[in-house]
Amino acid sequence: MLAIEIKSGRRRDALPGMAAFVEAFQPDRTLLVGGDGIKLEAFLSRSVMEWVQA
Repeated sequence: MLAIEIKSGRRRDALPGMAAFVEAFQPDRTLLVGGDGIKLEAFLSRSVMEWVQA
């Protein structure tokens, strides 16, 4: 399972939604898109399967 959080701001330290999701569902991987994570343009330039299988 892959969890993806999209941030519109720059604060990476405030991820209460991701923390709650990880605790409840224990995904194999997490991705932070935007903010200080993966740039939105880079995320959108790859296919969904590349992110899922990476």
